[in-house]
Amino acid sequence: MRAWILSSTLLFFGCGGPERAEPTEPPAPGAPGAEPSANPAPPAEGAAPDAPATVEAKLEVPEARACPPEMTLVGGRFCIDRWEATTSSREGRPHSPYHAVTHEQVVAESRPGVVPQAYISMEESDLACKRAGKRLCTTAQWVDACRGSEKAKRTYPYGNREDAAACNANEGGPHPLMALHGGRRPTDSWSMNDPLINQVPSTVAPTGLFAACVTPEGAFDMVGNLLEWTRGERPLLMGGHYLDAKVNGEGCSYVTLRHGEKYHDFTTGFRCCYEPDRATLARAKSDTVEAKLSVPAKPDPVKEPAVKAAPNGERDPAGFRSFHDPAAKLPPRPSAPAYEPADAACPTDMVLVDGMRCAEPQQECLRWLTVPGQEPQRSCAEFRAPSVCKGNRYAMRYCIDEYEYTPSGFSLPLVNVSWGEAQNICGAMEKRLCQEDEWEFACEGPEALPYPYGYVRDGAACNHDLDDLFDPRQKLYDRRVATDSLPRCKSPFGVFNLVGNVDEWTTRPSREAPWRSILRGGWWLTGRNRCRAATESHNEIYAGSQTSFRCCKAARK
Repeated sequence: MRAWILSSTLLFFGCGGPERAEPTEPPAPGAPGAEPSANPAPPAEGAAPDAPATVEAKLEVPEARACPPEMTLVGGRFCIDRWEATTSSREGRPHSPYHAVTHEQVVAESRPGVVPQAYISMEESDLACKRAGKRLCTTAQWVDACRGSEKAKRTYPYGNREDAAACNANEGGPHPLMALHGGRRPTDSWSMNDPLINQVPSTVAPTGLFAACVTPEGAFDMVGNLLEWTRGERPLLMGGHYLDAKVNGEGCSYVTLRHGEKYHDFTTGFRCCYEPDRATLARAKSDTVEAKLSVPAKPDPVKEPAVKAAPNGERDPAGFRSFHDPAAKLPPRPSAPAYEPADAACPTDMVLVDGMRCAEPQQECLRWLTVPGQEPQRSCAEFRAPSVCKGNRYAMRYCIDEYEYTPSGFSLPLVNVSWGEAQNICGAMEKRLCQEDEWEFACEGPEALPYPYGYVRDGAACNHDLDDLFDPRQKLYDRRVATDSLPRCKSPFGVFNLVGNVDEWTTRPSREAPWRSILRGGWWLTGRNRCRAATESHNEIYAGSQTSFRCCKAARK
């Protein structure tokens, strides 16, 4: 069971937990993590991990083309959304998944890696589906999609034997309402629709984050995460949610039937269905037969267009992965930087780190940062100088990027990037993602400084400890700054912005997949913005509005 962690600042993705010199053990494989960020990112929108390759392959089956690309065909009869729905306005503005819909005319969307819409009624869900040209699933359709449309039905989306770690369900920890209300668990409508509930860490997960919680056809999270409205003779909520997927039935048979069509709370979500016309299905089936008889030649790869900088350098270029568009494609792959001079130890965009690292420094906090609502205080304002090395020292020598990764044409660090995507981008530059101790040593230097700039916390130096995080609709502000705009946020080795601004992916080699991914440095909120703290509770496909990276590489002799 994953431990419940209530951050002092309730975030969209929960990555802003308290500072920890020794992080706790990670959740079981398949769990979402503490923070998306970023709808996590985690975000009124969450981060956008790539859909698994097996699901992408299904989109190439001609019969599946009877459905829109975000849907999958079930039993050759109807289409169902692959991911639990999120919503936006008719004009395309995202609606916060943490707020009830009320009078707003929202449109249903199905995307991977975003926090799904909760706090929604059956009536509102059906209208949102209709505005998207679909319909709320009937109970029979939902059950067929979850259990399979043929005989020998499944008990769970993935099979008949329960895998407790496969889906975001049955946490068994403290109820988030108890975390918010000092151990009390109010059940009035106002409290049950508090926008902060699903912003408590380890509650609702971004869509598709639990990669094993998927049907053979590619529909994710049909058990756990959020209850899902269906229509029939009476309103029903199917599949369980992140706190429970057992009390009212096992797996796909879980049903809550005591609520009316106008009811909503922090557990209620939905997905849409769609019935293609018979002619479309017939053509798709015919194409499928032909496809089995011949394998078409692969088309020539499409050359990526050059990235043009955003107007005035204020935001990310349109059409590529960004703070506001976590599902867009990544910028064109970068090439390897040059060495100047030719015999230099590191490429031109990297800094040499060379020295003796202390494995176990003693860092004593003298006074704590006052953070409203944080009891006890966990963010240290000043450490005793100097740090005392209690363990062994060992030599390290390698290259690390001087700044966070900022693609050509971008003015701000790239975010909404998963650990795996960061690895691939580093690899394209003939680099690799930094190991955790490499990142840490580059930040603290041989003296084991608590902060890259010294012993006294200075949020203004490194773009952290900001308190204006959300707009009036509780949507996360983009508070990134350009990588070269923080001259005081410099480590003893001359590496910039290792603390604050954006969270940075690193690798912990001692861990097994998919938990090798560790976030270091914190971002613009008040949290673990120092050299020795870490967030280890997001797996390798997580991406959030704050997740970025920098690369490392072996130094040449």
